[in-house]
Amino acid sequence: MIENQDYDFLRTFWTRRAVISYSVFALNIIIFVLMTLAGGSDNDATLLAFGAKSNSHINNGEIWRFVTPIFLHIGFPHLLFNSYALWIIGPQVEKLYGGPRFLLLYLLTGMSGAAASYWYHPFVLSAGASGSIFGLLGVLLVFSVKYRREVPEFFSRALGRGILLTIGINLVIGYMIPQIDLAAHLGGLIGGGVLAAVIPFARPGERERPVFKVAQAVAVLIIAASFFGVLSNYRGPTMSLTNLSRSVNLTQMWQSGRNTSTRGFIDAMNYGLQVFDRSEAVLASGDSQLLPDVQRELGTALDKMKDIPSVDSGADEFSGELLVLLRKQYEYVTEVQRTGRARSDFIGVSPQSSSYGSFKKRLENWIDNEGGRYFQRTR
Repeated sequence: MIENQDYDFLRTFWTRRAVISYSVFALNIIIFVLMTLAGGSDNDATLLAFGAKSNSHINNGEIWRFVTPIFLHIGFPHLLFNSYALWIIGPQVEKLYGGPRFLLLYLLTGMSGAAASYWYHPFVLSAGASGSIFGLLGVLLVFSVKYRREVPEFFSRALGRGILLTIGINLVIGYMIPQIDLAAHLGGLIGGGVLAAVIPFARPGERERPVFKVAQAVAVLIIAASFFGVLSNYRGPTMSLTNLSRSVNLTQMWQSGRNTSTRGFIDAMNYGLQVFDRSEAVLASGDSQLLPDVQRELGTALDKMKDIPSVDSGADEFSGELLVLLRKQYEYVTEVQRTGRARSDFIGVSPQSSSYGSFKKRLENWIDNEGGRYFQRTR
């Protein structure tokens, strides 16, 4: 038999609406679409322009980069996984704590994840909602212990065991995959646990406290001010529907490529383009501490381009041209790193900027037209 206290808790849990969770979910998707229109969410120049965590930019006063990365994602799989996690975990926390407290928890745990990444990965560009999601897991874990005598026993026990297993599996995955920012995950997890120990949950029948309504308003203002900082300092690619269609074309090419040569060509070209874009962004920032990493990435890109498979004469012409651009960029980055200063006898951030811009336009036209006939497209 369910006691009245348990009945009130369960009724409140199932009937309380999760408006903030779904609003954040929608905001993440909107920003992802905007990033795709601006050249792609896995493009370093686009990531920097939209507010990804970059220590050099934060050190130059762009402190909003502790907030904006929480709403950015690098590639569609990243968005998909985090959106699924938010869809499942977010409403649970919001139903327990109410909308105002949930937004406060989500924002602060995301910021603690970004801060951990800032401290532990000073030379890594990062973004994603994982810090906030791990923060929500930390909140649920502490909740299951702190309020075990105030909520139904089966609810507390099932919640605690499920969360522990989820945290354990994801931490192991994060440790095994180098591309995952484990520091951000741990920072969010710890931040969520600490906040849950301080912030009480919204008990059944309890009216929202004014302090949390004010905190919610402040959180909204912080988020809005952060993206205003992004907008007012935006120096990224111009948004265009062409970028969206090109992104779809590249994805279709990859998925429908029938042989190793085609996939190898696309992989090497995409990596070379991403590395060149990153080298331009780092040179534009003037952060000499990032040059060794850029130099290594350019070296890796050169190795990939030297071994790129031959697809046809047109494709080979583009790959050969990109190889030359990457080699010249590598030499210039080496020069800047050795001398400690950039040259100014050219237009752009490097001697290759103008040629690279022209090359990308021709490559994009080829992908949209002639290049598409070499790959079977799906519908």
